[in-house]
Amino acid sequence: MALAVVVDPYVTGSVVAARLARATLESFDPVMRPLLTGQQFFIKLADGRWHPQGCQLGLCQCFDYGDLLAPVERGFDRRAANETCHAGRACTCGRGC
Repeated sequence: MALAVVVDPYVTGSVVAARLARATLESFDPVMRPLLTGQQFFIKLADGRWHPQGCQLGLCQCFDYGDLLAPVERGFDRRAANETCHAGRACTCGRGC
């Protein structure tokens, strides 16, 4: 059985609407799971990881592209590769994005 390679087609600063994969959700505390279930916005960081946009719930965890289910880009145009994360706002997640 061949392994499927997940290719992330998005540039830094892209915002997608997606759900977290079930295995990823199950890694969280049972109290947090219902809050993270369902579609939410994620923004692509310069290091290639994805962060919930706006740091909802104070969550300072980033995710790999493979952790996102059925990502759909927000809007029609992709953001420039040099645009800052968090849609140009100051980073509040503590990672110094």
